[in-house]
Amino acid sequence: MERTDELIRKKLRENFFATLFMTGSSMIANIIDRMMVGNLLGSREMAAISLTSPVIFVINVVYGFYIYGGSTLAATYKGRRDQEKADECFTISILGGIALCMVFTVIELICFVPLVNALSAGNPELSGPVGAYLLPLLFFGPLVILTNGTTIFIRNDSLKLLSVAMPIICNVVNLLMDYVFMGILGFGVRSAGWATNIGYLAAGLLVLVYLKSDKRTLFFRPGSILNFKLTAEIFHTGLASAVLNACLILKNYLLNTVIVTVFGSLGAVVMTLCLNGGYLANVFYMGSSQTMMPIGGALYGEKDYKGIRYLFRSSVSMMLGICCVISVLLMLIPNQFAMLFGVNAADTGGLYVTAFRLFCISIPVGMLQMILRSHLQSCGYRNEATVFMVLDGTVCFIPFLYLFQYTEPELIWLCFTIAPVLSMAFIYFYMRLRLKKQGINDPLLLPADPENASVMEVTIHDRMEDVETVSGSVLAFCRQNGIPDTVGNKLWLAIQELCSNIVQYAYKGSHGAADVFLKITDREIILRIRDNGIIFNPTEFTDDGGRVISGLQLLNAMKISPEYNRVLGFNNTIVTILRDS
Repeated sequence: MERTDELIRKKLRENFFATLFMTGSSMIANIIDRMMVGNLLGSREMAAISLTSPVIFVINVVYGFYIYGGSTLAATYKGRRDQEKADECFTISILGGIALCMVFTVIELICFVPLVNALSAGNPELSGPVGAYLLPLLFFGPLVILTNGTTIFIRNDSLKLLSVAMPIICNVVNLLMDYVFMGILGFGVRSAGWATNIGYLAAGLLVLVYLKSDKRTLFFRPGSILNFKLTAEIFHTGLASAVLNACLILKNYLLNTVIVTVFGSLGAVVMTLCLNGGYLANVFYMGSSQTMMPIGGALYGEKDYKGIRYLFRSSVSMMLGICCVISVLLMLIPNQFAMLFGVNAADTGGLYVTAFRLFCISIPVGMLQMILRSHLQSCGYRNEATVFMVLDGTVCFIPFLYLFQYTEPELIWLCFTIAPVLSMAFIYFYMRLRLKKQGINDPLLLPADPENASVMEVTIHDRMEDVETVSGSVLAFCRQNGIPDTVGNKLWLAIQELCSNIVQYAYKGSHGAADVFLKITDREIILRIRDNGIIFNPTEFTDDGGRVISGLQLLNAMKISPEYNRVLGFNNTIVTILRDS
């Protein structure tokens, strides 16, 4: 018998499509939103929306610290079987994120006029629509934390339908309000901002459904909001995501300024079209990235390095093909793409087509960058992931931005490809050299099991014959590693009873699988069983007839107490036995 990674493959697909709905609905709604603004109000108003992106990235900084950091850390603590810490991460992430966004709202209202002038680069044609759209946007932050932030935790709690419904409702209501405000009532670009807020407010009502669900495994612990040590740990975990968006604030502000200075308002329109092409790819590689982090964090917490390798390979192979297809397709239809936004490419004098095709080269590169960043974050390389984001967002981008501005302005769009390539090359080879000194020579920078550890990993299905086979294999594996039969028999009994309960009760007629891990060290033997069945604690379960399934009396009599936790929709049961017990 051998391990097949079937459970991780199913979880990756399950969470990817749930995340795809969340990120995809948001990205597609943003694209359609700009299409409606471009066709109903004009290209200048459409460009004004893109010029406000630095404000969005301020919100995303908070989101990165609290939501990406908190959700990844919560999954890691669940992998370590620390439910209380996972609850505290959830509490701090949502309540702390909302509070900080409200502080930013007050600051931005006080600095509203200079903020508008800075975003529009002093261009009088753009300052009016920029200010009109920006005002409702200032109230956007707390709603994003409440809806999208809670959705991340809901998705990680395996409540798939609810995690899919929230972004869909949010964006359907947003687009409906866009049409009503701009198409029917004839309101200006400011109404597009208010429509967005209404959409998020509508989706936020579904948070109440989650809070009342008896299937949730995360709960608010109000007192933990003052746990500053854990808050610092959450910030450290989400630092790379937050720094990415902090760099994007500076990068987009400088990019907007250079584009408007060199090409005027026409350049802002071209940039908006390029970024909307990028949003199509973002639907996929942001979905893959946000799927990887919590799963990778949970696997890293369990020290399941083989699972992490499978997760990385699957994500890259799946996303590379998709992003290459998107890149080539967009290069072939730049004129048709511009028409969707009410822009005639011929009116740009060839600037748009050249810029758009150069920008599309960056799409597959951006995917690799996002997956590498997610891998670093979930595997504990938080500082390195942060440096990676700084390199890409500023150090490797800004010099080329100004170099092309004063030499070949038409090549500015290549910065989106050059910067991530240089930053990925630097951080990867730096880490390989550094870790090699520590005896780690793994291509994915993962630590190896101790040399004195023996590991057995197999996958079984919901069949009693599989239970018999794996329990016999474990007993033979123990004998091969010099474990006395008195100890091996305890493990044999543990697998027999735990896996039998899983096969009989965890799937309720559906087909499922379970991973069995056995690690033998100098001091102890660790047995871990992971299954993807219903919420099911095989150490203590009551069936539909009220009968207690208590097949563990012998284990309890031998003072072996299995531990149980549930993380990312997996049931995890762990038995630890001393070698000399």
